[in-house]
Amino acid sequence: MLRKGWFRWLIPGLNIKRWLALFSIGVGLLIIGISLMFNYQWLAVLEDIVLAFSYDLTGFYNYNVLIAVGTVVLSIGAVLMLIGTSKVIKTIIRAVLPNPDRNVSDITFQKIRLDKGPKIVVIGGGTGLSNLLRGLKSHTSNLSAIVTVADDGGSSGRLREDFQMIAPGDLRNCLVSLAEQEGVMENLFRYRFEGENELSGHSFGNLFITALAQVYDGDIEEALEAASKLLRVRGRVIPSSTEFIKLRAEMTDGTIVEGESNIPHSGKRIRHIYSDPALPKPEGAALRAIDEADVIILGPGSLYTSIIPNLLTDKLASHVRASKANKIYIANVMTQPGETDGYSVSDHINALVNHAGSKKIIDAVLVNDFMPSNLAQKYQLSGSYPVKIDVENIRKMGFSIFSRKLIEDSKEGLVRHSSNRVARAIYYWFRKKQKGEKIKPSAKLAEKQGCAV
Repeated sequence: MLRKGWFRWLIPGLNIKRWLALFSIGVGLLIIGISLMFNYQWLAVLEDIVLAFSYDLTGFYNYNVLIAVGTVVLSIGAVLMLIGTSKVIKTIIRAVLPNPDRNVSDITFQKIRLDKGPKIVVIGGGTGLSNLLRGLKSHTSNLSAIVTVADDGGSSGRLREDFQMIAPGDLRNCLVSLAEQEGVMENLFRYRFEGENELSGHSFGNLFITALAQVYDGDIEEALEAASKLLRVRGRVIPSSTEFIKLRAEMTDGTIVEGESNIPHSGKRIRHIYSDPALPKPEGAALRAIDEADVIILGPGSLYTSIIPNLLTDKLASHVRASKANKIYIANVMTQPGETDGYSVSDHINALVNHAGSKKIIDAVLVNDFMPSNLAQKYQLSGSYPVKIDVENIRKMGFSIFSRKLIEDSKEGLVRHSSNRVARAIYYWFRKKQKGEKIKPSAKLAEKQGCAV
């Protein structure tokens, strides 16, 4: 078997034999050079030739010439070995890489660096979560996305009802965001069928995950693992629970609104969110990821329908509270009509604390300190306003706060967190925490709030 495996490398067309031969020549020259340099008499005939040449030139036997020739031969051999080794490695790696145009050394360096990155767990859902993951994957491959599965609208809602499974939409978005190579697969997974038929409105990615779940007899964890291998995902995507969950919201007037998609459209202020079943069974992988994490991130995303539903899962909030990881909440930039009308950052935090049962759910808050006035005015037309950053209230609650420009310049005129800016801010904050250094709010934020930094 071993002999057969070795002979496979000699098959024509592999573009490897020439470099193996070059490497072998280099090894031979290296041995010859060492023999000449140290006069080991292994190659007596060759040494005699070199010494005779030296005698003809100088009139006496000069052993320094022997050393010089040996050094030159050794150097040539080493260079040939290096070239041969490099070419063989590049040939093999390029054969298994999805993108052969990328520099092999860059890929190798990146792989090693990312594998040594901090263990980060992100808890949430919606576009905010997937957008954040897109930025974090360039800093570490030790990523775990714990995703809410209570979505009951659109394609996810239809598949959820038809197959009695968890909503695949947010899982799909996170898989795409963590893919090593985004592009064709991203477009494919997000493609929505059009027309007037049973497939219309469904995204290919949702159907794909649903099909995989059926192949694995309803085991969504196995389905996600298979999808992750296909997309070469950098990290893990974990549902907070695999149970069929319905969200219910108790409003301040005592009325109950059922369904994740209905809650923001009730026109009433939310008092509390709970799930049916109460305390759904958590995924073991989610709890293990939290226990092993160096950093735990909550948000950004819809407060009551993307972030808090994860905390309703049995034991998940308690594991976050007990974790020794650095915990941070990324505050939303704008209020969400129907969910957080009139909310400040401290109001968002209070909602998290009340549903999690403890202030230990987070340590710090990251806020955006830049908002173009034209964007703010545009959002006011839809009833959305910049979230008030009440620094003093946040500090009184016992949380640290730091700020950065987190939004990206959108051609569509939309307020969106920049995945790269947020990721860099998180990484900076984590490194400072490791060193035991405090991070103060930016001077820009302090000026806005009229408080000292």
